[in-house]
Amino acid sequence: MQMTPRGYVCLAAAVLTMVGCNPPNPRQGFYIGTSEGMQSAQGGKGPLQPMVGVEVSGQYFPQPGDSPDGGSVTSYLGYTSKSKNPDATQGLYYVSNAMTDVYWDHQVWLPDVCAIPDPPVFLVDPGYGTDEEKWGVNGLFMTNTGQMKVPDPAEATWECLSPKGQPLPSLSSQFAFTGEIPTSVTMAGWHPYTTANGMPEMYVFSGAGGTSSFYTEIDAASVDTSGATATFDLPSNMPQNAYAFEVMNQNADGTVQHQGFNYFTAARSQTIPGNPFGVAVNAQTETIQTCKWYPGPYLWCGPQTSSFSTTPVISLYSQNQVLIGSTAVTVGANPTAVLTYNGGVVHEGWSPNTDDFTGTTRAIVADSGTNLVSILDTVADRLLENVIVGNQPVALAVSSDATKAYVANYADSTVTQVNLTAGTVLATVPVGGQPTSVALTSGGTLWVGGVGFLTEINTQNMSVVATESTAGTTIAALGFSDGENELIATSTTSGNVSIDELNPSAVQPGGTYTPLASHSVSTLGTYYNPRLQANVQGYTATVTTSTIPISTILPGAPPVVVQDGWAVVTATPTGFSITDVSGHVVLVSETTPSPVASIAVDSNLNVAYLTMPDSNTLLTVPLPGTGSN
Repeated sequence: MQMTPRGYVCLAAAVLTMVGCNPPNPRQGFYIGTSEGMQSAQGGKGPLQPMVGVEVSGQYFPQPGDSPDGGSVTSYLGYTSKSKNPDATQGLYYVSNAMTDVYWDHQVWLPDVCAIPDPPVFLVDPGYGTDEEKWGVNGLFMTNTGQMKVPDPAEATWECLSPKGQPLPSLSSQFAFTGEIPTSVTMAGWHPYTTANGMPEMYVFSGAGGTSSFYTEIDAASVDTSGATATFDLPSNMPQNAYAFEVMNQNADGTVQHQGFNYFTAARSQTIPGNPFGVAVNAQTETIQTCKWYPGPYLWCGPQTSSFSTTPVISLYSQNQVLIGSTAVTVGANPTAVLTYNGGVVHEGWSPNTDDFTGTTRAIVADSGTNLVSILDTVADRLLENVIVGNQPVALAVSSDATKAYVANYADSTVTQVNLTAGTVLATVPVGGQPTSVALTSGGTLWVGGVGFLTEINTQNMSVVATESTAGTTIAALGFSDGENELIATSTTSGNVSIDELNPSAVQPGGTYTPLASHSVSTLGTYYNPRLQANVQGYTATVTTSTIPISTILPGAPPVVVQDGWAVVTATPTGFSITDVSGHVVLVSETTPSPVASIAVDSNLNVAYLTMPDSNTLLTVPLPGTGSN
């Protein structure tokens, strides 16, 4: 660990790989890239995007072992930005006409908020000024096959990870519906802005679920007289996607200063009648093979072709149906929570084609009005069976092996364990208060939250391990991050809603509810409900068309842990938020047309689906990707 002159803590992170210089043209070039993201508490990283404006340099020696004084040396110097170097692509510098079977030395000047790279990368010498450090690696031997004699050869990529807890520069807007993009955004910076060498530049990258590509470059329209913020005009036609904004500023001495990055999401809203309440994602791989019998006899089968697709599965509260894609399946009355799970391979068709479906081939839905859970076939889009559980089921969890389900029964304060294979009830356990949410860890521990309590259950024998009073706080939703080993709760008090992070091992019988960190995301104020055309209290609106009205605070919206444990998407009284639990910061907190009842994330981490029963709305929110260059 090292403290830079400006006091930033720099931690280790870098990836060293190289591509290019492959036959038949051994003198072709290769790229050196730079990317950035947020560092997690466990040493991992959040979403990455290319980092532009970074100065890179290097040299190579004709023979292995030569020194700069021992023969001819070829050098390069440039920036990972097209505005600074016409031969570069955004976030990549291209070394042209590269020699092979030689040693290369590389250096890069990273901002002072970046992490110190691990060996074999090391500090070469101080950079220019106090806001930069120069990093490098020497003695990389590159052959004419493009391989280096270091681990994991591919492309030389330098990663800038701002230390965990480093706040993102504030951004005036982070969310909008497509077609309603704000005309401009204002972004703060890690350093004062200057116009000494022109206006600051914003680089916009688009992509979700592991991809990130350059979208556009925007010069600042104005800079605050104090240098605290810069304002950038946005294109009005930005399509549905997740975006990363990165801002660079050239100082008076010519050095390029990194001002920070932030995220922006363009989402889509659609109307679905019937009060869409619960939502899950049906993710399936379809494999088709053509086979034919020939005289002999023998069987000839052609090559297999596979395709992957995802569709939302939505419970329609007032219509007593579940939408699987566009197909409606009738279930019990007032369905609330719905989950999809792996029910094994499903075969459709035998001759001449075999058609196999794998992935989430089953779904379970809680029917709050008839005290049932319904099990569905999501390949054939049909009801398989109903299982009687407790009174008013509102929340669900499914074991990792997809053999058992756990149902929170709100009205009789119990949790039911269901055998998904046999369609039978295995056990029913009383819990404190009225349960509104359940969450399972990868090890099989069940957490139950509700009105005034948090309970831990051993699923091996369905016994209560510990219960803590939450002292006037309702646990509206629960989730578990295996990456962070944290229990995540959406908690509500008389006036506020928070995202709480808890150490699961600290929960003790009769203990006091004590979060590791708590992030206030909303207040329990009022909002305008367009369907009711009236102001209503957040988190207390009801689906008024049902025979048994239910408040959206009851099942809550389970926090959905995504991006390898670094982020949580959860509901608030009047919208939703995205929280970075590794850096302990709220990235997005936005208002929706009515309270969010459920959230699901597709398996490729591209989008989050949010349902709003009071306004008959399904919201599709793209998520930042984890891909770099």
